[in-house]
Amino acid sequence: MSNIDYNDLVLESMHELRYFNQQLKNLAEQLCINLSASNTGQNKKIEMNAEHADNVRNLAENIANLSQLFTTRIDFIDVELNPDAIQHLPIQEVNIYGKFDKAKKMLHALSRKKRVKVKMTADTNDRRVIQAYSIIDILPYLLLDNAIKYAPERSSIEIEFTYYDDCVKIQISSEGPFVGADEIKKLSLKHYRGRNAIKKSDCVGRGLGLYFVGYIADLHDISISYESAKYSYELDKVPYSNFNVSLSVPFQ
Repeated sequence: MSNIDYNDLVLESMHELRYFNQQLKNLAEQLCINLSASNTGQNKKIEMNAEHADNVRNLAENIANLSQLFTTRIDFIDVELNPDAIQHLPIQEVNIYGKFDKAKKMLHALSRKKRVKVKMTADTNDRRVIQAYSIIDILPYLLLDNAIKYAPERSSIEIEFTYYDDCVKIQISSEGPFVGADEIKKLSLKHYRGRNAIKKSDCVGRGLGLYFVGYIADLHDISISYESAKYSYELDKVPYSNFNVSLSVPFQ
């Protein structure tokens, strides 16, 4: 790896880790508020109703999940620096629905802030698993983060799982900046951002999310495709359309 490539990798990794750290900070601050952490040392009991207790449990779970995501991202850096490192990463049995559900919970604060509703539809009785490297966690997180980030306020994101004998197909449907036919195949390129995505001043990015998604998908023989319908409306002079992500995850 050249010095230029190495420097780029460091900058990109720092960007991603800072983002994860900000999410972790937000969750930790919310947990402190819910637990009245400012009263530490006053010997006061923590009193909460069942709903409040569930909220605290969710925050604690999401903090633990984000902490795991840090480890996963660092593992990914190892693989980028040395592709042979993939041989040393743990392989585990993974329920892909569970990974998407975990990512949805981790991004709940962001979706709630934008008033974006995320709905998952699946046969939850189907508990078949795939063999996957630990870095599989990043894939659903980045796809849902991308969908929520670019979705208009008060819109919906639909995630549908359809199970077959040899695979599970996942369809993610959301509203987002229109992507032209000449851009679709470029979405997985490193540092590429669509023309209309760049116009959204409130969505800063480095064009890495879908690149990482493609990298991880290739490692697990997951096929992935993107489709942007013809745009039907504009928001702040940015054309919007329905955007679909289709994945086919094979069962071994």
